[in-house]
Parts: sequence; C-alpha cells; structure tokens
Amino acid sequence: MGDPPGASDPDAHLLKDPLFRAYLAGRLLSQLVTRMQAVVVGWHIYEISADPVALGYVGLAMFVPMVLFGLLIGDWADRVSRSLLMTLSSVILALATGGFLLMALSGVDQVAPYIALTAVFGTGAAVQRVALPALLPQILGPTRLAGGVAWASSAGQFAIIAGPAIAGLLLILGLEASYGATTLLALASGLLWWRLQIPPATESGVAAGDSMVERVVEGIRFVWRRPLILGAISLDLFAVLLGGVVALLPVYAKDILASGPLGLGLLRAAPAVGAVLMAMTLARFPLKRRAGPLFLGAVALHGIATLVFGLSTSLSLSCLALAIAGSADMVSVVVRTTIVQLATPAPMQGRVNAVNQVVVSASNELGDFRAGVMGGLIGVVPAVVTGCVAILGVTLLGAWLWPPLRRLDRIQDAVAESENSVNERPGAAKT
Repeated sequence: MGDPPGASDPDAHLLKDPLFRAYLAGRLLSQLVTRMQAVVVGWHIYEISADPVALGYVGLAMFVPMVLFGLLIGDWADRVSRSLLMTLSSVILALATGGFLLMALSGVDQVAPYIALTAVFGTGAAVQRVALPALLPQILGPTRLAGGVAWASSAGQFAIIAGPAIAGLLLILGLEASYGATTLLALASGLLWWRLQIPPATESGVAAGDSMVERVVEGIRFVWRRPLILGAISLDLFAVLLGGVVALLPVYAKDILASGPLGLGLLRAAPAVGAVLMAMTLARFPLKRRAGPLFLGAVALHGIATLVFGLSTSLSLSCLALAIAGSADMVSVVVRTTIVQLATPAPMQGRVNAVNQVVVSASNELGDFRAGVMGGLIGVVPAVVTGCVAILGVTLLGAWLWPPLRRLDRIQDAVAESENSVNERPGAAKT
C-alpha cells in the first residue's frame, strides 16, 4: 500500500500524517515565540544600554540554563511524555514573556532585570530544544526520518523568517505590543502541545538500577565513542561559536547600515530565508551521495558568506550574504541532525539529543557572547572578520580529525559508519 522505493512523493505523503502535521504546527508556534523574543529583547537591551557587551550577556543568559539543565531534561525526555515537556516549555516561555511585558509597562530601564528574566526564558527554551527533536523520531519511523527532518527544519525556518519580520513590525508599534504578542503565542503553543498527547518513549534501554547520573553519562559516552557523531556536533559547535553574528545585528542595523528596527528584522530573517529555501529543496530532493564532503563544504561556505556580511555596508548585500550563510547552515543542520537521530537508539534519543542541544546552545549563545565581547573590545567588524577566518581553519582541521565524517557517502549509512567508527578510535576497546 505504501509508495514503492524511489517514488517521487514520499515527503508529500508525510504531510498526510495528522500527528506529523500537528508536530509541524507546534514547532512553528514554539519557534515563533523564541525568534520574535530574541529580536525584541536585543533591540530593547541595546536601546537601553547602547553597549554591545550587554547584548553578549543576553546570549549568556540564554546559554546558562541549557548548561545547567540540558542533560537533566534529556533524561526526562527518555522517561516522560515529550509532548508534555513541550507543554511545560510553553508555560515557562509565557511566564517569562509576560514578565517582560509587565516590566515594559512599568518603564523599567535597567539592564539587569531583563537579563535575569532572559535566563527564565532560556530555561523554557532549553526544554524546547531538547524535547522537540527527540519527539520527531517517535512520530516518524526511521525510514521516514530524513524527509521528516527536512520538513521539520522547513517549518522551523519559516518561523525564523516570520518571527524577526513580525517582531520588527511590532517594535514600530512599541515594546508592549511586541511582548504581548509573544506571550499570546506562547500560550497558544502550550495548548497545541497539550492536545497532542504523545505517550512516553519506551524505557527498554534503561536499566532499572541506573541512577540519573549513570543515565546521563551513558548518553555522553555514546556520543564520545562515535567519531562520526562527535565530529559533526563538534564542527558545528566551533563554526557557529566563531562565526556567530546574531548578537551584533542590532549594532549593524543601527550604527553601520542605519536601517532601524525594520532593517534589524530583515537581517534576522535573511539567514532563515536562505535556510528555508534550502530545507524545502532537501525535503523534495534529499541528499543522495557525498553527505560528509557536502557537510564540510557547507561549513566553509557559511564562514565565507558571513565574512562578506561582516565587511558589507549595504543592507541588500548584507541580507544576501546572510541568506547564503543560512542556506549553507541548513545543509549542515540536516546532515548533522539526521546522523544523530539515525545512529541513536530510541530509548536514548532524549539524552543524546540533550548532548547535541547543549552543544548547539553553546555554539549559538556563547557565539553571541563572544561576538558581543569582542565587538566591544576590538570593534564589531574585526570581531566578525577574525571569527570567519577561523571557521575556515576549523573546517580543515575537522576534515583531518574525523575521517568517518569526511568519507560519509549516503546519509542512510550513518548507522553502520557510526558503529564501525567506534573501533577506529585510537585505543578503542575491542569487544
């Protein structure tokens, strides 16, 4: 009854699955909240402080909750309903954005309270980042996962496009309207996840006597012993850590490009425009061969495009460069995410995705912190340029350090390649 191998419509068939459609809708709403809030808070903090370093602290406040709670959330995601965790995430986000709204209405003009509340928001975002990808393999079987990852990425990237653009328009109306909108969307997403009601994943892979610490360490060990997974995650970490420019976009919009809040929204949306076009392309035409080399090439292209953005003084060129960077990043995201999810047993999806998301958060939030601090110390343009040059060096180093990643051909071979690579590690135990 199913489509024959090689049929042209497997991904369209995915969209007929009501659970998968509900997942896409929930992902869209949840990421609208986080992306809109990021733009609004960034503009608000820079308007109050006129200090790039303060923007770095916003990134740090988003990162710390993932470090503190990410692995614990991953353990929960292997033991309780992941849709329930997404409901909890939405409730936390709604409480935080509601707090921002109250402070804006009260005229609070000190940075510290907003940074503290950003950490609360970051806690809700941490739950979302771990539970959201771990939920997808539970809805789709392994044979449909690669297409599902691309469609899910398309939905998320659409939210990233719409979120900054909507936030830029709402900022014209005022901070109160902006924070009010994110609060309402957070509540709506919570209702959607509550109605989804996906049961807990099987715990067949969790020994009855294992402590929480032992379970968390098991997830870390799983990643560490597989160079293919470790290489994909690590290369993404250093590429985004060194090339992150999101925290500096308010500076570019206000001081370099003189484009105002609307320009900031366009800059924030530009990477997602490229990413969603690439994600939709990959959903219809999945990667067939040379997945590893394409991953490495995409990381390098991301660095080159971001370098062009850093040197640009034109809004149109800046948006184009960021769109190219976003499309390259989407290739690496789809390859990395599919590798991690295909090569991870179902009972460990939460813990392994937690490791992955802690690293992703480190690359995004610490990248923002690095950009903000370096922008304050040496200037925003030198901060971007030096980071992008370093990305090219890291790409070459990664290709040398992790041969399984360099030689990966068909992405469906990730499971076998990952298991084979365990025994290639120097000093790996033979069993």
